[in-house]
Amino acid sequence: MDHISLSPAKVNLFLKVLSRRPDGYHNIASMVEPISLYDIIHITEDAGDRVIVEDDRGLLPQGQENTVYRAIMLVKERFKVALGVKVFIEKKIPVGAGLGGGSGNAATVMKELVRLWRLSARLPELMEMGKEIGADVPLFLYGKPCIMRGIGDKISPCELPLLWYLIVYPNFFLSTKEVYGRLKIVLTKGENEGKVCAKYTTAHDVAFGLENDLEEVAIAIHPEIRSIKERLKQAGAIGSLMSGSGSSVFGIFADQAGAQKGLSSVKDLGNVFIAHSI
Repeated sequence: MDHISLSPAKVNLFLKVLSRRPDGYHNIASMVEPISLYDIIHITEDAGDRVIVEDDRGLLPQGQENTVYRAIMLVKERFKVALGVKVFIEKKIPVGAGLGGGSGNAATVMKELVRLWRLSARLPELMEMGKEIGADVPLFLYGKPCIMRGIGDKISPCELPLLWYLIVYPNFFLSTKEVYGRLKIVLTKGENEGKVCAKYTTAHDVAFGLENDLEEVAIAIHPEIRSIKERLKQAGAIGSLMSGSGSSVFGIFADQAGAQKGLSSVKDLGNVFIAHSI
């Protein structure tokens, strides 16, 4: 039987890089929201012990370089599961876009396997496992707006209003490693805590607090990102920001009508999506 799941994207509404760790990762403070842009994941049990991960565009790496493959193998190993599985992903979320597609896929498959194989696994245990796969996997396992700290493994809830987004993927890839590698870290911890703990009740509140330490680094590599931000504002966005380490840029709108109206103004910038809070 084919089990179908929706795997959401995310946007970083605030991202401050606090320090570089000895293991090469970075400590961050980030406010993140899952959004209604989805990959579609098909999971089929395999009669043998094979683990197969494929996608409709041939975009994803194979074996241990694939986050979904690593997630499956981790679940099988941790819970001593001898069954096989085939995963087929319909990719709607651009790859290398700062929208967390790969991490979201891994989290979605982990949750589905727990259900499919009737495993006794609680959310805290899954989140602990998830951070072995990737820094964004715990937030997708949590599945709600949240504050990420540490390398993304420390999750706390936050409340956000319903937001509408226009998301522009400009059809170029940004390397997360390169963007972080070029970053000069400035420590302003008190200010960071104030922003991530602030109360956001309207879309304008969120738009006022938008910030991403990685944005200026990315703009130095691809200046088009700055012009995309400006174009989104001209299209009616009340705020715009690059998500994660790029290259996607989103504009915030207070309602669906505003996002829909702005869509025609930015269609020439690349792949453009309308999404909302989930």
